[in-house]
Amino acid sequence: MKKILSTIVISAMLLVASSSFTTSSSSLGGTEIAVIVHKDNPIASLSASEAKLSYLRKIKKRWEGINKNIRPADRKTKCAEQEVFYSKVLGMTADDVEKYFIARQYQNAEKPQDKFASDKDIIDFVGDEGGAIGYVNSASLTAEAKAKVKVVLTISN
Repeated sequence: MKKILSTIVISAMLLVASSSFTTSSSSLGGTEIAVIVHKDNPIASLSASEAKLSYLRKIKKRWEGINKNIRPADRKTKCAEQEVFYSKVLGMTADDVEKYFIARQYQNAEKPQDKFASDKDIIDFVGDEGGAIGYVNSASLTAEAKAKVKVVLTISN
């Protein structure tokens, strides 16, 4: 009985999550997306597949060398940067990502990704949180931002 009830609950959560998103078709042209981590993170660079595994916390939940939990930073609403990151790095749609984090939260009691309204908010979060990883438009990386975060991967659209 518990198994049936939990299946119904997770199905309802997935249905609500997928229906709460609208599609957008914005384009970035030749703009670059930067995957960023805290400036003190010992990771110098990541491949797209390493960034995917880290962002989704598939292999490890903590960064080696600093012993901090990996904290993915995401956008609250769909945007061009999110579309590029999801498709080119994660190989997923926005709905797939939401379903993935809902399932991880339900199955493993993991905290879902932190969500922010803007690149500046993501940069501030990653700069303050030693275990954070996020993505922003490279043009958003001002000198002040670069003092707090470092780029570990760049993705061209």
